[in-house]
Parts: sequence; C-alpha cells; structure tokens
Amino acid sequence: MRYLTYVLVFSLFVLINPVDALAQWTSGRPDGHAPIGVMGDHTHGAGEFMLSYRYMYMNMDGNRDGTDGLSTDEVVDPNGQNFVIAPVNMPMGMHMFGMMYAPTNELTLMAMVPVISLEMDHVTRAGGAFTTSSSGVGDIKLSGLYKIASFGNSRVHLNAGVSFPTGSIKASDVTPASAPNASQLPYPMQLGSGTVDLMPGITYLGQTPDWSWGAQAKGVVRLGENDQDYTLGNRFLFTTWGARKLTPWISASARIEATNWGDIDGASPAYAGAVNMRMVPTVFTELRGGSRVDAALGLNTYVLGGPLYGLRLAVEGVVPVSQNLNGPQLETDWQIVAGLQFAF
Repeated sequence: MRYLTYVLVFSLFVLINPVDALAQWTSGRPDGHAPIGVMGDHTHGAGEFMLSYRYMYMNMDGNRDGTDGLSTDEVVDPNGQNFVIAPVNMPMGMHMFGMMYAPTNELTLMAMVPVISLEMDHVTRAGGAFTTSSSGVGDIKLSGLYKIASFGNSRVHLNAGVSFPTGSIKASDVTPASAPNASQLPYPMQLGSGTVDLMPGITYLGQTPDWSWGAQAKGVVRLGENDQDYTLGNRFLFTTWGARKLTPWISASARIEATNWGDIDGASPAYAGAVNMRMVPTVFTELRGGSRVDAALGLNTYVLGGPLYGLRLAVEGVVPVSQNLNGPQLETDWQIVAGLQFAF
C-alpha cells in the first residue's frame, strides 16, 4: 500500500504541474539538472558524453527502534538481558565516479563506480570501546535512460539499470573478540550486496523560465541469494524537488525524499555464533529494514563560457524528517553530497 501511495503521488504531481507551451525544456542552465543527490535524472542529446564525480558523506549516530531513540544502556543492558556490544556511530564516505553517453536522442547510457569507506564505533557491556572499518570498490551499476515523452517544457524518461556484485561481502577487521585475528564484519560494514540487482524507475522533469521541478520513483530489486546465503532487502525511493534560477549561472533547490528498505532474507553462517550469544544487533537480519523521509537544500552552479563551458558544481545538504527503523539500528543524523558534472 505504501508503494502504491508513492506512485499515485508521483502521477498526480505530473498531471497537475502547469506546462508553458511556448517553452522548451533545456539542460543549458544552472537548474537544468536535478539536485546533485539525485542520480539518473536527465538524458542527453545524441553523441553527447558527460563525466561526473560525487562525494557523499553520511553520519549515523545513536540507535533507534521504530520511531523511538534508544540510549546505549538500553541496547547494552548491564544485567545481561540484551546485547553484549552496541554500535554508537557510523560515518560513511563514498566517491562516485560516473559516465554518461547518448547514442541517440532518446537513449542515454550510464555507468557508476562507487569507492566506499566505512567506520563503526562500538561500546561494550563491560565499558570498553573499539572501532572497525572497511573500504574498497562497491557494486558497479550500468543503466539505460530512455526518453518516452517530451512536451513543451516537460519530459519523462524511464530508468532501467543493473547493479553487479563487485563490492565485497566478506570484509573483515580485528575486534576484541577475534584479536589478534580479523573476523568478518557485520552486514552494514560490507561494501556490496553480493547479488545482481535490478534498478527500475521513472523520472519526470519540468521547467519555466525561472523555475524547474521534477520527481523520480526508483527501486532496487535483489535477484537470488549471494554466496553467504542471504539477500539484502529490496529498496524503494521516491523523491520530488523544485529549484529556482537565481542568476544565469546559479540556482537553489529544495527536495523531499522518502526511502523504504526491507530486512535481510536468509543469514550468513559467519555470524551464527554472534547471533547465539546476542553479541551485537548488526548481525541480526530482522534488524536491518526501515523507512526514512529526508529534506534537502542545495546549490547548483553552471559555467557559461570559456574552456569549462557547461561545467556544473553542486552541493546538497540532507537531514532526516522522520525515521522508522527495525531496531536497535543506527539512525541517520545528516548527509552532504557535493560533485561536479562536465558534458561535452
């Protein structure tokens, strides 16, 4: 029912937005692309390339169960009724390298390569503290964006992508329980899904001389089971935004994003002992799902002349409006996305 609601809202958004029949949609302005936190938002003309780089940083701090925040003592019960270890903080950084190429005016091809860095701070029931980390290439994604409608100042395209399991699902580090040896880290510290994943979606864009807007609905559908005997939960995202062109070269944007993701199906045998001992909540597959609504503000700049004509520099800050997590699970505090895009 939740997914149906998102689709209905998206459809209503497309239908009620006014269309200026005299205007033509164009990417050659500072708000000609969606905010930098949105991917797969636009198509290109035949023969055009675009290179992109984004840096995304997310900070997760404190635990939550449902919509309620939990103290560390509520996760790590001194009387031994809960978990031995509690995660307390998790910063995540990701470099995303992208390329787009349009063989025709209708079809744009896109490749995305993420390089991920993860850390997680923990406290123990005995009062100790330790940090684990993992880093490397994540799952590489290939997509096609196919324009299905273009009318005046609006356009619609389909998103169809595949994510390949190039990110590690066996990342390890030394913990107090495994020292001096390394042990396989829990699910949130892995760099990929371990499965081939489908990424369907649809995107709508519109413009007037000084304003632009858009909406996007996307999903991640996991196929099969990885070689660790589990499947990450499917994910659904809906986002909508509006932007105002402040000058010919700069624009400001506001965006709302709703995300829902499922628990893990199956379980890795590497965590069987930790589950039996109720070691840490991050190894429990039923504590991985949830939903979140985020609000974002951004700035987008566009170079209008010289050898860097068409270069875009953009930044977007994101904070959660609401979170409902199958916890105990670390909650998101804030995110920032910065990047550049250069078409030629």
